[in-house]
Amino acid sequence: MAAAQRMISVPAVLPRLCIRGGHLMDPANGINAKMDLWIADGSLVAITPMGQMLDGFEADHVMEAGGHVVCPGLIDLSARLREPGFEYKATLESEMRAAIAGGVTRLVCPPDTDPALDEPGLVASVQRSRFAGAECIAG
Repeated sequence: MAAAQRMISVPAVLPRLCIRGGHLMDPANGINAKMDLWIADGSLVAITPMGQMLDGFEADHVMEAGGHVVCPGLIDLSARLREPGFEYKATLESEMRAAIAGGVTRLVCPPDTDPALDEPGLVASVQRSRFAGAECIAG
């Protein structure tokens, strides 16, 4: 019997976005300055100096990022997700929402739950029980 598949709804065309005037921090590319980012179909198209228009690009939405840091997604190398065993402190959902709000896009979790999440079967069980079909939206 084939495993059940999840259907994810994705718009046919993602909006064209300009993130304007944010402080771009991208150590991998040596960038640490106020810049504008141009995004189409979910991918970065260009990075330009703040205020410089991109020829031929018409944004569907402009996000004013002045006073904010714009950076690649952060990775938390020691995320304490509390489940299973310590749900009275926090739930997977509350911890994931907190991570997203802080710009964290990847989590690495030590096996300090009770029981420890130290084998693939336990990890899969937690994933199935809590996040089957869940959507995370950063706002």
